Amino acid sequence: MTKITLPYGEAEISFEIDESRLIGILNPREAHCSTNPYLTARDALQRPVDGNGLRSFVKRGQVVALIADDYTRPTPAGPICRAVLDELNGLGVDDSHVTIIVASGLHRPMDESELRAKFSDDLLHRVELVCHNAWDDDQNEQVGTTSRGTPVWIDKQVVKADLRITVGMIAGHFTAGYGGGPKTILPGVSGYRTIFHNHASLQSAPSARIGVTEGNPGWEDMVEALQFLNPTLAVNVVLNRKNELVDAFHGKPVAAQRAGMELYHSIYAFKVKEKADIVIASANPEHAYLDQCLKTIVPTSMFVKDGGVRIIASPCREHLGPPFLRELYYDSLSPIWPSPEKYEELMRSGKLKDVGDAAGILKFLQSNNSDLILVSDPSFEQDLTNLKITHRASVQDALDETTGKSGSNSKTLIVPYGPITLPIP
Repeated sequence: MTKITLPYGEAEISFEIDESRLIGILNPREAHCSTNPYLTARDALQRPVDGNGLRSFVKRGQVVALIADDYTRPTPAGPICRAVLDELNGLGVDDSHVTIIVASGLHRPMDESELRAKFSDDLLHRVELVCHNAWDDDQNEQVGTTSRGTPVWIDKQVVKADLRITVGMIAGHFTAGYGGGPKTILPGVSGYRTIFHNHASLQSAPSARIGVTEGNPGWEDMVEALQFLNPTLAVNVVLNRKNELVDAFHGKPVAAQRAGMELYHSIYAFKVKEKADIVIASANPEHAYLDQCLKTIVPTSMFVKDGGVRIIASPCREHLGPPFLRELYYDSLSPIWPSPEKYEELMRSGKLKDVGDAAGILKFLQSNNSDLILVSDPSFEQDLTNLKITHRASVQDALDETTGKSGSNSKTLIVPYGPITLPIP
């Protein structure tokens, strides 16, 4: 028997399997990390990938919004933001003219301990730092409407700034194509109306899927929203499986995102010749609540045979997430799961109060080609039972049970980092 250990939140989870049953383990490829993330970010700022860098846009005394992703991403925002601030200082912009805005989207706000861990005490004392609130109309204003009908509501502090600089990580995203790039603005610092329309109306399209940008209406809508916020620049990063910085890319948001994709693919993209009977995947690094697990549940459907089994390991310590998500999941999946067609009708009917994440649930239903077992914190079992999602206490229990049904010759594929692993069709 072979012992396999997977990341599981801040800890690890292990199980044993007969090596003859393994198709493979899709461990991200080795990538040397930066020995000094601050200097790597500083270097990226001085060599923009498209010629559009800070030096081209910054003027002395400007007001700058520095927009960084939140606790759901392991982006090393502290050293990156310090590098941006130091570069701005050298170009005549004082710290008093800079605000760091946490791109929370529809996520809950970060608490003080999370802010300190993400950004450092130094930054919290150096500049003003605020969490975006998508639900507060007084905090957001409409700046336009995209050609796809999305009303673009943006955080007022972002709108009023003379220059915006986003900080985010490049990784595959199951509906938006990739993280980073324009996604730090929409949904990052957008109002709920904007997020709802982009997510529910556009990201539910068949072409809105992981690894797709051109032709993905959700991603293209995000790009179009940027036109209302000129100038906007970005620092996008690629991390290795230990969440260490590999490299940084600076320029306009789309250019910075595209520049890092090749590096991201070289680490995380996999094409498997044979689909597995069983896929076992960890939801790290996005494991806080069920909606984040969709970033693992949906893509792994591309690795498993129809009628097979997906075993997803995720603590889900925040269970169903914010109250609006809890209500959405119960409205959507209880007492029975609707067919994808019925759920699309429900989305169009207006009966769902919060449709911002309904597209994710639709993708979940559409990817239901195989049984699903979630290994999570025991405190989450009742909610999962109510939603008709099978819960098991350990990966070993789930695997042993599945093997009993599928047979001792069933083949298994291991995906240690589900949300950031890119399946290549």
